Amino acid sequence: MEYNDINTRELDTSTDINTPVTLIRTGYNRDLFKNTFDTNFKELGVAEADLSFFDPNLATVDDFFTIYNNLFFIIPKFGEINSHEYLIKESSDYIDYKANQEEIQALLDEIAELRENNLQLQVDMASILGAQQEIDKAIEQVEALPTETGS
Repeated sequence: MEYNDINTRELDTSTDINTPVTLIRTGYNRDLFKNTFDTNFKELGVAEADLSFFDPNLATVDDFFTIYNNLFFIIPKFGEINSHEYLIKESSDYIDYKANQEEIQALLDEIAELRENNLQLQVDMASILGAQQEIDKAIEQVEALPTETGS
């Protein structure tokens, strides 16, 4: 509510004395505040898992993926080892991913070639139909000519 919006009838006018009001504002030096208080985020409600107790010999596949998901954004994107790039290369080699990609590409190339052949056949058919229409027109014109009868 703004000062101008106050209805004067709502004010207590029982005394003629103006009562002073003291407002106290506490201010802080910004630099001193930053030096005194740590305002950086340390965590967002999730504590980082302590994996020091973990025994890899007892791990399951579920354990691996749980740990992987917890460390996902900590793992470097690129690198010769211990990176997402490394995991992709190793897994791709294991499942022969490259060979599958080559086979898929060969099939895609074949589909593209068949589409081109199909388009050419459609063009040829349209051309043949156009020629047939021209032949039919020519026959109609010849039949429309008056016939000459010999004497």
